[in-house]
Amino acid sequence: MKRHLLRDEVAAVIERREAAQGIPTFLCKWWGDGTEEKYGQELQEVASRYPDDIFDAWVTMPGSVESTTDNPEYRFGFKENYSEAAVHSIGKDVELLDDWDDFEEFLASFPDPHEPGIFDHMEQNVSEVDGRYKLGGFWRVFHERFWTIRGMENLMIDYYEEMDNLKILGQRLVDFYKVIVDRYAELGFDGIFTSDDLGHQTGPMMSPQVFEELYLPLYKELISHIHSKGMHFWLHSCGDNSLLMDYLIEAGLDVFHPVQKGCMDRKETAEKFGGKITFLCGIDVQHLMPEGSPDDVRAEIGQMRETFGRPDGGMMFAAGNGIMPDTPLKNIEAMLEAVVSDREDV
Repeated sequence: MKRHLLRDEVAAVIERREAAQGIPTFLCKWWGDGTEEKYGQELQEVASRYPDDIFDAWVTMPGSVESTTDNPEYRFGFKENYSEAAVHSIGKDVELLDDWDDFEEFLASFPDPHEPGIFDHMEQNVSEVDGRYKLGGFWRVFHERFWTIRGMENLMIDYYEEMDNLKILGQRLVDFYKVIVDRYAELGFDGIFTSDDLGHQTGPMMSPQVFEELYLPLYKELISHIHSKGMHFWLHSCGDNSLLMDYLIEAGLDVFHPVQKGCMDRKETAEKFGGKITFLCGIDVQHLMPEGSPDDVRAEIGQMRETFGRPDGGMMFAAGNGIMPDTPLKNIEAMLEAVVSDREDV
């Protein structure tokens, strides 16, 4: 088995101070819906043969319609009954705030980030990390959180008609996340991972001007707070983020995932932004992993090393998203083997 990297080695790569003896990996064992059920113990046996460089733990975030804790108020929804609420146009959840006239009531019932127990499940495991980098996570930070509250179609209109309300909502979210960050910092975590799918296949979900006015100040404030705690900020954002990368770098983003194949040009992205940010390079799970051969998987990972690799670090490996059950097990093993092929054995 190959050795896992230590916290200081990963930090040096993220900060682009020095490449490690092996490219760090994270989320290479991200199983999509149904993959574990399909392969069962065989998948676990394959995965166990390869190291995990990052210890990750996930806070219990508020629910949408229903609470995720014993406290019924720990949710983003504020109405007693959402049975007749409109369902999001993308078919997930419901519009929690379908009318801005209810905004004050929504804010008055906003969940409390000091909620007891939401870190209890991870505290006993933090001491068992074998010197690895500790990454705290939660999903949906700003744009994604906005559309889960307002609905995607409403949000697209809000960008032009309700910017002031979005800024108020964004500040409330920043204040919430700062407390979550503080609680991770108290447990000795090294970084924060979150998501904001800002891109679609050919560009961002909003204009660069909207991003600059609304999202850039929010990211700056949150990332500045994370950095003040001595932690790094990692962001997952699917789609084509090319027009937003300068803003994300200006905001202080440390790690960007996945540079999605088919949406962002890898070579152009590496040439333009390499040295300014660290890439958690996503291995293609849409076509390469389910449709290619093990040799195809190995070859593409080799090409990614050539494209993104730098003497000062700045590159890590991950799956681009959840690895789906139509992916052959032999391709999963080829990927896990290839990303650590330059490591020492233990």
